[in-house]
Amino acid sequence: MNNIKIYHNCGFRYNWNFDIYKKDKVGYGFILSPKDMEKNFLANIEDEIISKSFFDSQFYNLGYINNQYLSYGFFDCVDSISDYLKQRNKIAKKNIDYQESINLEYITIPTIDFDLLDEVVYENIYSELPNKIDDINGNNNLNLLNELIILPFTNYIKQINTEKKILLTVIFDESIAVNNDRFNTLLTMITNNDIIDGIYLIPKCKRTYKRISDIQFLFKIMEFIHNLKRVNMEVIVGNCDIESLLYLVAGADGISFGIYENLRYYDGNRFIEDSGPRIGPNPRLFSYKLLQWIDYNYLYPLNDKFDIKDLFDDNEYYELTKIEGYKWHFLKSEPYKHYMISFKKILDNIPKNSLEKIEYVNNLLIDAVKMNTNIENCGIILDENSSGIHLNQWRTVLIKYRNEILGSD
Repeated sequence: MNNIKIYHNCGFRYNWNFDIYKKDKVGYGFILSPKDMEKNFLANIEDEIISKSFFDSQFYNLGYINNQYLSYGFFDCVDSISDYLKQRNKIAKKNIDYQESINLEYITIPTIDFDLLDEVVYENIYSELPNKIDDINGNNNLNLLNELIILPFTNYIKQINTEKKILLTVIFDESIAVNNDRFNTLLTMITNNDIIDGIYLIPKCKRTYKRISDIQFLFKIMEFIHNLKRVNMEVIVGNCDIESLLYLVAGADGISFGIYENLRYYDGNRFIEDSGPRIGPNPRLFSYKLLQWIDYNYLYPLNDKFDIKDLFDDNEYYELTKIEGYKWHFLKSEPYKHYMISFKKILDNIPKNSLEKIEYVNNLLIDAVKMNTNIENCGIILDENSSGIHLNQWRTVLIKYRNEILGSD
């Protein structure tokens, strides 16, 4: 058995996460957050759960504050981002004091998604910074992050002498993946700070289809994780899906499970004021064999050609979807609970040794490619969001990581 920590990334249906944690013993702890949880709810969570959980303060969009946020009192003095700039030390104190007051596993320093800031506001804030560094290599965001978040939080943490480990929330996006200077500057910023024990890593990558398949992005985030683990920093990856297999190969200590897709993939739009009703996605079922979520419309033709148990883990939640008259809908809990149990079995079998991890995941990918070929040979043409088009890209990343990163150590 490995020591991977699986955290439930809590959102709108967090009661399903708590259900499967208590009933089926799935998961290590919880990523708790203000967007969907009021302060009073957290106050009533059992200490046994809180002690294995941490708090994502969700400062991603400093202009987004709903009723749940207001219940924590972090932004009582803030009506604008300029207010935040003036009050950042006070806000940092409030936030850290709250995290210190409950028995969380870590204290987590938040971050900002700069793509969500208005360009004019961004420039105005940057012009007001007291310790600006000339933006020679496109590091404005890192300078701003340091001034707005890292310094206020770490300065206050030094004063309280907490015994909890400190995680810095880090959004790793394509601008970091393609720019070696930003990549190295961010690494240096993290590893040179003696207050920070590790990171809560948020992958942010545009997708053409449901899976992240950008080879450069995946390779560089694996390299990033690997470099942090070389200096014994903890790495917990949030907002991730099946691609978390690659992050674990690189040495991540923990990954997250999410119910809905918006908790398995970071999209800053989630932190913009609701613009009205949205069209719900087609229900999908996770296939441990295909390493993909399959649109439920394909279950009928697949069942006609294959022993369906060769594609889908036959746990109790899968059985519930087979009951006559079962109505598929993305708001039903069974497919998500099925996923968490099924994917956990894959994670439980990941070896500890780095090269053995690569072999294990590579074999999973090879088997998934073969099964996708068998499905196509039977005349079932899966759409791009259900097919295995990501699998060979992931294999390429895996082999590149083995040859260029592990091979150079």
